[in-house]
Amino acid sequence: MLSGLPDPRLPGRITYSKEHLFYLGLCMFLFHCGSRSQLESERRSVAFFRNLSFLSGTDEERVASVDAMNYLMTLMNPANGLELLAGKMTGRLIRSRVLDKSRSSNSECMIAMDGVCLFTRKGEHPNSTHKKHSGEISSYYYALEAKLVTEDGMGLSLATEFIETGEEFNKEDCELNAFYRLAPLLKERFPKLRICLLLDGLYPNKYVLDICEKYNWGYYITLKDGCLPLLNEAAGIQIKRNPQQSIDHCPGKGVFQHISWAVNLDHEGRRTFVLKCQETKITGDVTERNTFAWVTDVRPNKHNAARLVREARRRWVVEEAFNIQKNGGYELTHNFGTIGFAMKNYYYLLQIAHILHQLMVRSDLFPKLQAKFIMREFGCDQEGMKTLLACIAATTLEHFRTAKNFVKRLAESFRNQVFSEMATVPGAIGNIQIRLNTS
Repeated sequence: MLSGLPDPRLPGRITYSKEHLFYLGLCMFLFHCGSRSQLESERRSVAFFRNLSFLSGTDEERVASVDAMNYLMTLMNPANGLELLAGKMTGRLIRSRVLDKSRSSNSECMIAMDGVCLFTRKGEHPNSTHKKHSGEISSYYYALEAKLVTEDGMGLSLATEFIETGEEFNKEDCELNAFYRLAPLLKERFPKLRICLLLDGLYPNKYVLDICEKYNWGYYITLKDGCLPLLNEAAGIQIKRNPQQSIDHCPGKGVFQHISWAVNLDHEGRRTFVLKCQETKITGDVTERNTFAWVTDVRPNKHNAARLVREARRRWVVEEAFNIQKNGGYELTHNFGTIGFAMKNYYYLLQIAHILHQLMVRSDLFPKLQAKFIMREFGCDQEGMKTLLACIAATTLEHFRTAKNFVKRLAESFRNQVFSEMATVPGAIGNIQIRLNTS
């Protein structure tokens, strides 16, 4: 994928390949450096140089400076290919049927969309939205992200639309306008993919539902208190008159749900359904009660209502993904660069790194490599192999306990230990089938 990206630099003045600089930027997020200056310090080791050279497949004499990397990021227009990379990676997983278990009851991929604030700057700057507080203007950089979400908490980037006011916009941009631009892009890039959208309370309007109907997409849209009062009232009346349209469900210890639904409601000239869940959580002496409601195109009944609630509530994954990217080491809200295309390119690199980390910690590759290494170095009969496999952790995350510990060890290894023959020599360890742990 990288080889197809155009290089905007002058050919006669290129010292470091775009692949070398791309992997250097990716390392900044893979190793949770947090800033370009920290990456500048981390890159200074012989092992780092040799490992980076192997990944990029190029023959530079030394590791590039962070300034050289940033220069490429400012010049490279992501519209020429980089913005597609994360979606292509997720698309490969979809086509390989790795994520089939995460599909909805209608065999649709669950796609959550949400806006996220990247960072703010004082003053009025281009490619941002502007707000005025106490007489001072601040620039806000936002993005609308579409992520494929799984029931076990994976959020894999599919497409991004930046919320910005530029020359192509006549007025201040917003999340809804970004959705109207992102939806056609998503359909264009994944024309045959069956999609069910998970949206928050901003979206239950005629134009959004028209898009879902046009593209034959399913949807769960959060229905907030005070939003769509006529629909809410009609749903409440129907549920009250038909107590059989409800079930009681216990999804876990100390959790009790009363699920109800209304069918064949008229909203914006189309038939729709409303799904409600009153949840009570009892933890010791603490009782917590919450009510959730959604507008959906799926008809609920006694057999599928509990599953529909689980699917609708899967939207939390995209919010948790942004929380991890902000506070879990990726430093999403850090200003990595605003000159040229730098901000967008760094954002795409961050999303790619997050995809790779999720696959690393949830896969069984690490324990399988451990077993291969021990067999290769010390030998092991069939009976000893069974004992060995019983002692090895089932997943990477189980071995390292936390994702933070895993990333720390990954960074240390990359800086201090050159890739072994098991990674660099084709056929050294034979074939390994990697599986994801969905527990």
